[in-house]
Amino acid sequence: MTMYLIAALGLVIGIVSAILGAGPSILTVLLLTSVAGLELHHAVATSLVAVMLMSLVAVVPYAMENAVVWRYAFTFGFASMTGAYLSGHIAGVIPDHVLRVIFFMATVVASGAMLWDRHQLPQDQGRTRSGWQPMAVLAVGGILVGCLTGLVGLGGGFAIVPLLVVFTGTPVHSAIGTSILVIAMNTMAGLAGHLPHPPIDWQLAVSLSVAECAGSLAGARLSRHISAAVRRRAFAGLMLAASVLTLGQAMHGYHALARDERARPCLCTPPP
Repeated sequence: MTMYLIAALGLVIGIVSAILGAGPSILTVLLLTSVAGLELHHAVATSLVAVMLMSLVAVVPYAMENAVVWRYAFTFGFASMTGAYLSGHIAGVIPDHVLRVIFFMATVVASGAMLWDRHQLPQDQGRTRSGWQPMAVLAVGGILVGCLTGLVGLGGGFAIVPLLVVFTGTPVHSAIGTSILVIAMNTMAGLAGHLPHPPIDWQLAVSLSVAECAGSLAGARLSRHISAAVRRRAFAGLMLAASVLTLGQAMHGYHALARDERARPCLCTPPP
């Protein structure tokens, strides 16, 4: 029954992620920790497999519509792949509750970025800006986001969509298509960095991959019928909801750790 529930929720994650261009990594990690009961380190490694495959499928409809800005995708993507691979090697030595706090902070920043009033055009129209400044911002942002991918499994969509809309003037629909390609690149590098560490639950990974791929194809067809403004607000709401849930898990883990410390018998040698 749990496996069927996970597959059903994976289908929903695929639909939502294809519409918003972000959220598959965040939602998949939360699904694996909250429903499947995996520890965060194992959930991150398992989610990277499912999200990578789902993103590769979801980007195809956007590419066919010419809704992928390739130069931005590769600039951000290759920078973030470097950070994801390197940070994936050290993720196993960082305490679980610390990773949850990092996860929480990243989602709060992402939601704020999408709600920030930048006088953006109300419809999915716009003109990308040229020059070296947007590329430099994307390269630096890619390295930082890649580090988050390796540490807590964030695919990068939560950052690439706001960065493209704010700093490059990319239309929201094209930013979403570009984001999905970056997520695929990012998770691939993060998975390579994680492989020496926690084992991957391949049964869960395969089930989620199939469900999320199916959902992503449906979501890509729906995305053109939803306005850019609605998708921006939905994106911000999704990030805020994920941050609240993550903060709750982090606080629960902290209190559980504190209880274990208090319950641990004292092995101190009594004074003579």
